[in-house]
Amino acid sequence: MKASTIFVSALAAVASAAPAATNSEKRTVVDLAAFNQFGFANQNLQYFNAINAFNLQAFEQLAAFNNLDILGFQGLFSNNVFDINALLQLQQVALLSQLGGLGVFGNFDLSTLNLGGLNFGVINNIGSFDIGSIIDASLRPQLASVIQQTQLSTVVV
Repeated sequence: MKASTIFVSALAAVASAAPAATNSEKRTVVDLAAFNQFGFANQNLQYFNAINAFNLQAFEQLAAFNNLDILGFQGLFSNNVFDINALLQLQQVALLSQLGGLGVFGNFDLSTLNLGGLNFGVINNIGSFDIGSIIDASLRPQLASVIQQTQLSTVVV
């Protein structure tokens, strides 16, 4: 079984066991300034966001409507780090955003989940390996171009 399948299965089990919220009113205000307005400080993470078009509004809605504690993901947006831990957190954000956008969590109260505190890169301290060190610096202008084009196309409505 793939790790992503196991993770999704575990999330589905937790979501089905989570207590249902009594109403769909917005309960939590998310300070997007603390999350760099959901813009990644690291160019490589910006690039992944640009080409994958993650639905970060669905992620914010999980925090606002389902009480998901997203404070553990704050460093992902505000730090200029591109390591294994950042990639694993980005995968968590992408998965939660996708599931939230699909309505999987419905009115479930996710306040008991501590997903931002998970550290999957603890084995032999592999999580702190700087992936940016293996990316050729000559690619930075190309990455910036893709990021800029994608941001322009998503801003124009």
